[in-house]
Amino acid sequence: MPSDRLRCVDCREPIPADARICPHCRTIQPSPLLDVGVVVAGVFALLFGVVLTVMTVGTSRLFGFVLLVVGFGLAVGGYTRYIDRRATSRGR
Repeated sequence: MPSDRLRCVDCREPIPADARICPHCRTIQPSPLLDVGVVVAGVFALLFGVVLTVMTVGTSRLFGFVLLVVGFGLAVGGYTRYIDRRATSRGR
């Protein structure tokens, strides 16, 4: 199989790498840009949460800590989702 082909997320048939709709089952293939957006939002929330946690007191510090935890979860979760999706689509 050529290296520029992926597998459909639904029917597992080989499709071209640039196809957004599977020609076999007509399923829309997920975009990797969504995963990148989640990771970027997570890193931003993580950094903003660190600043709020370190530089403030009271409720703002609690909000900063919550933002730090949520940002870490989004960043790590988005990155692992991207890796899992690539491994699944490549059939590995």
